[in-house]
Amino acid sequence: MALKISAVEPHSLATRLLSVLPRGLVTRRQVKRNATLFREGDVAAAVFVVELGRVHLARVLADGTPLILHVAETGDSFAEASLSTDHYHCDAIAETDAVVLVLPKADLLSALAADPAECLALALALADQVRDLRTKLELRNIRSAAARVLAWLRLHASGSPPSVPTQRSWTQVAEELGLTREAMYRALAELERQKWINRERGFVKLGPFEET
Repeated sequence: MALKISAVEPHSLATRLLSVLPRGLVTRRQVKRNATLFREGDVAAAVFVVELGRVHLARVLADGTPLILHVAETGDSFAEASLSTDHYHCDAIAETDAVVLVLPKADLLSALAADPAECLALALALADQVRDLRTKLELRNIRSAAARVLAWLRLHASGSPPSVPTQRSWTQVAEELGLTREAMYRALAELERQKWINRERGFVKLGPFEET
């Protein structure tokens, strides 16, 4: 029987991956904040799903600067590229204390080889992920820091009036957007000054708001 967890969205890539393997082949791993799940160059042995917490994927540039490639939150999968490569291409580091599900690569490939329908379903789910990653790249291509932050907020907003819960630190969001911490706070201040956002405890409301 496949493993199901409540944190995973029913139609997500993580659900697709979990549906492929019997429950007994999936293991849980508790990871402390700042602990490393794998390093760039390690043998690619598994795909992961975050059951609780956050894990970021990063690559260290030649000058020592860390580049955040992706942040996997509760319910997200990561390291899917390991299915088609022998070694991990980045580091996976827990941003918080986390619980991750470990899906062995060899078992996943064997299960997919035996079920063409699952292969197709996984391919479609991966296509959706590629679309989402392209959206993130488009955000990074926006030159103005304030416009980039506003676009990110609009992408993550919901409700009426639209708002975004501040579950992650602005420093973490800045890393995702390719901004420094200082540039992030300047952009937020500028957006608030121009009445495009209203920062409140626990969330950000999106405008524009009228002058009072």
